[in-house]
Amino acid sequence: MQVRESASEVGKFPIHGKGRQVVTKADILDFLKSRQGRAYRRKDLARRLGVKEHQYAAFRRLLTGLIREGVITQQQGGRLAYAGSTEEVEGVLELTHRGFGFVAVEGMDDVFIGIRDIGGAASGDLVRIALLKEKFGRGPRGRVTAVLKRGRSSLVGAVERVPSGYELALSEPFANRIVRLDSAGIGKKDVDALVYAQVTDWGDGWGPIKARVQEVIGSPDDPLTDFKFVLRQFELEPDFPSAVEQEAARQAGRITIDPGPDRLDLRALIVVTVDPAAARDFDDAISLERRKGGWELGVHIADVSLFVPPGSATDAEAFQRGNSVYFTEGVVPMLPHILSSDLCSLKPDEDRLAVSVLINLSDDAEVRNARFARTLIRSRRRFTYTEVHEILEQGSGKWYPLLASLKKLTLKLYQDRVERGSVDFDIPEPLFKLDDYGVPHLIHPSQRLDSHRIVEECMLLANRMVAERIPRGKPRRVFIYRIHDEPGQEQITKLSSLLKRLNLPGLPTRDITSKEVRDLLLAMEDSPYRDLIETITLRSMAKAVYSASNRGHFGLAFPAYTHFTSPIRRYADLVVHRLIIEHLTAPRAPWTISEEALTNMANQCTQRELVALEAERAYSRLKELRFLATQVDKTFDGIISGVIPKGLFVQIREFLVDGFISVDWLEGDDYTFDESLFALRGRRFNQTLQLGQEVRIRVRDVSIEKRFANFLLVEE
Repeated sequence: MQVRESASEVGKFPIHGKGRQVVTKADILDFLKSRQGRAYRRKDLARRLGVKEHQYAAFRRLLTGLIREGVITQQQGGRLAYAGSTEEVEGVLELTHRGFGFVAVEGMDDVFIGIRDIGGAASGDLVRIALLKEKFGRGPRGRVTAVLKRGRSSLVGAVERVPSGYELALSEPFANRIVRLDSAGIGKKDVDALVYAQVTDWGDGWGPIKARVQEVIGSPDDPLTDFKFVLRQFELEPDFPSAVEQEAARQAGRITIDPGPDRLDLRALIVVTVDPAAARDFDDAISLERRKGGWELGVHIADVSLFVPPGSATDAEAFQRGNSVYFTEGVVPMLPHILSSDLCSLKPDEDRLAVSVLINLSDDAEVRNARFARTLIRSRRRFTYTEVHEILEQGSGKWYPLLASLKKLTLKLYQDRVERGSVDFDIPEPLFKLDDYGVPHLIHPSQRLDSHRIVEECMLLANRMVAERIPRGKPRRVFIYRIHDEPGQEQITKLSSLLKRLNLPGLPTRDITSKEVRDLLLAMEDSPYRDLIETITLRSMAKAVYSASNRGHFGLAFPAYTHFTSPIRRYADLVVHRLIIEHLTAPRAPWTISEEALTNMANQCTQRELVALEAERAYSRLKELRFLATQVDKTFDGIISGVIPKGLFVQIREFLVDGFISVDWLEGDDYTFDESLFALRGRRFNQTLQLGQEVRIRVRDVSIEKRFANFLLVEE
């Protein structure tokens, strides 16, 4: 299906005269750009652009906006001229429910995009933006000048009947425009139904987006449609094209699982896997052997690159998917099941091909040496995290000596990492248990056990060893790194102000170090504000991304870091495996993959990771609301997790689920927003409702369609 993209400038803001578009911001800028160095009076400019008398007031408002944005200047005598070249950057636009958006740009704070500066862009689009002189608070502000790549070609929503035909009602912030549906194939029975629609025409930037229904998903009132709805919403496909399935099967049949001349046989090692109980793809295993004056820790990762050669259909599909995406009701895998849960999975008591990092450590967990090899291993036992935890608690049994040694060693690794300034966030996530109708009958916070810590520290160390040692000797040390920049100045200033208002230890507002963030979180360990402050601090941090050049990892306090340990479910790790194998074959030779190709891969992996996170959050929110809908009129303990002029956000502590209390529903006083205190304050009795305060709430109502839950404050 051909989708029409308008050739008109994306950033247009029209003046309407008698129902037709006459002149836009872009027209004004094009005129002034073509006459750089010349200045015009407003009336003269209007005449040259053909602005009619009844349109002149709107035209002046456009000029005022352009002056405020800094793209045109007002010279002596009131004449207007083009301000000169404006710095432009690129990034992905994410819209909010309030209509404005932000663009994530590598190396700087997220750029604010006002409603009138979004133009024809939609959430998820790769856009080019002009940075404006006007700021958003202390942060950068921009205007979309072009859509470089659409983030999606399809939409999901509910069919609405309107006088002119049918429109698509979206539950997500997508674009500040209506979506008009082709009436072909839509009947009365489809009104209010959830549908999957393909975009046929993106329009001119301000008119409607046109789309055609491809599939009716079902009723929005049916929880069993939630999973399919989210898959369609984020264009996630659990099934693979038949050509990919067939190629993967052929490739698997060609490979013999035996030592071979270039593979180290480690089947004599005691190797184990530790994973969640529901896991089916075991891509990492660990071993630990006593050595003179220390230990040899082995981290063994499935040799996925052998089964997915570059340029293959399977590789192209994995690149497009970027990663596996996990939901309570299923997984959207990166690789076909014959690979992900069979031949590449490190199943117990079966020979498996691996890439291993063998790390020689002192008794104090100091790294003395590390070597890399393609190996043949045999897992002796598949553990769950709970099983390892129980064995360590019991303190006896066949596997206790190995697991106890791992715990002791990884505890030292953890202590050393924290001492260096590594920030350790421990924020629980809600886990769902669904009934037969798709409604959660239980939500409980995830637990972080000692067994999780053991595996985490082993993987962190292996990833660090790969990032520090494999790129050595390569031109400019180009690689696939996992980088994490220092937090932006504005975010840290806001966080420090919040901490002071809560009478908590503050942070320096300039040149912050990871050690200072670490110390803050350690000071919060016994505080009732702990979960809230950890969450807010995490939001204040920059986003970790993939990059072909190294800038270090602020949060982990590592000079270099990568992802190597999950090639079954992350494409970045698969590329890192290929680079390791190139290094083993020709240690001093340049990479066969160009820096440009690695940069493209890194960017794709970052974008697909963001899509996966958004999809998982959207699914979780749906299930949270399904649960809350069964709890209407019930009361719970909560904590105020956000304050805005219109009211309070409160999280139910037992379930980690949020709802909203409108200021209009607060009784006993007339509340106003006190930004300096992050609170609502009563005008008459001075009662304060502040961020972090514990409260008692009652579930008032729930809207699945609007993705919203409303609470009421219960008087103690």
